[in-house]
Amino acid sequence: MSTPWNKIRAEWLKGGITQKQLAEKYGVSVKTISNRAYKEGWKNQKGKIREKVEEQTRDRVVRARVNHLDKLIQANEMLLDGLLEMAEQIKAQPAMNLFDKTGSLRNAESFARAVQTATLTQRDLYGLKNIDQKLAQKKFLAEQKRLKSEEKELKGTVVRIETDEEVALDE
Repeated sequence: MSTPWNKIRAEWLKGGITQKQLAEKYGVSVKTISNRAYKEGWKNQKGKIREKVEEQTRDRVVRARVNHLDKLIQANEMLLDGLLEMAEQIKAQPAMNLFDKTGSLRNAESFARAVQTATLTQRDLYGLKNIDQKLAQKKFLAEQKRLKSEEKELKGTVVRIETDEEVALDE
């Protein structure tokens, strides 16, 4: 019976299996597989496959990001169109009735929420942090700085205690 080298090579190139495991599976010595792999350049082929997989992965990530940005742009355009329409409706109302109880106030509130949503969408679109994220990051950094300062103080105290104990032991 001949050795199924195409199967062995395909499994090795696929990855997840060692030459030792292949040798046991197909009844061939590890040295024979190693020699065959070297002679046929399996390692170079595996490198090329890895490069191709990495390239395809990068392409998928880029396509996904482009699709995400495209959806955000479309959503932003819809929001802005709605804002313009709402602004025209509010503008058409007499100034006295802008904040009356018949719904104009709700229009102004809706307009404000829509502006806020459009702003957040644009920030997301361009990868910018919103105000809450900025504040949280500042608080985190301040807390981290405080903890590092306390850690330095504690390390100094430990060193002093160890030094004092050494002195006490020497006496």
